Amino acid sequence: MAACALRLQRSCGLRIGELLDLELDCVHEVPEQGAWLKVPLGKLESERMVPLDENILELIDHIIEIRSPGQPLPHPRYRRPAQFLFTHHGRRLSQNAVRDELQRAADTAGLGHPTPRQLRHASATALANAAVSRQALMALLGHVSAEMSLRYGRLFDTTIREEYERALTLAKLRASIPATARTSLPLADITRGADWKTTPLIKSRLAGGFCLRAPAQGACTYANICEHCPSFHADANSLPVLAAQRVDAHALAQDAEERGWISEAARHHKLIARLDALIDQAQAG
Repeated sequence: MAACALRLQRSCGLRIGELLDLELDCVHEVPEQGAWLKVPLGKLESERMVPLDENILELIDHIIEIRSPGQPLPHPRYRRPAQFLFTHHGRRLSQNAVRDELQRAADTAGLGHPTPRQLRHASATALANAAVSRQALMALLGHVSAEMSLRYGRLFDTTIREEYERALTLAKLRASIPATARTSLPLADITRGADWKTTPLIKSRLAGGFCLRAPAQGACTYANICEHCPSFHADANSLPVLAAQRVDAHALAQDAEERGWISEAARHHKLIARLDALIDQAQAG
């Protein structure tokens, strides 16, 4: 049971208190918007809904099958009788049981001393690396002020679900690809149909295309390496390509500055200076 609880926490980015306070009827089917997990009031006194995919639904179904049925137990917040999702031998699953199971798994894997909170961070990192928007990420993780009261209808936000499903698909694909593999993700899945130059990713304009990388990956060591190589030469036939590349590099430098990516902006400005030299060289023949 504790192992299943850890899997659900990692999948949904829950705090451990939110996880163990889940009630048996925590899954809600919303017409035309799929299944959502109702996360109870937690650390910030806020309630939220997290979209669920088929894998998580199967996990919750399995938890319901193996949980210990019994009499309703007092809810720690409301004191009303409640049927909790995680029960074992007639009692609620404890935080210590979850932490002990996590430590057993860590010992088996030869790791140190992880905490359940790190599973929440891992979930958030995976979504952030898949370029989910900050607004959607805040909603999924319940990062709202204690004074803010969320209306129940707003919890089923279609934009949040679209962001979540796109990011989850991308995160799963990346997790399933060996480090040595080469793959080309559909551009529409990465940019959601927007201009690649405005996506919240690290971007490089290349002579024959462009490169998009998640911020957590950092800038590519080989970005625009050919343009900076002393053996690289350009002639008059290359002027349109160089001019177009310079326009994009200037736009990318502005984008990086607005996002606070100072070193990334500096890299683009360095490329602009190099392109100016190449354009002068090409014009001089």
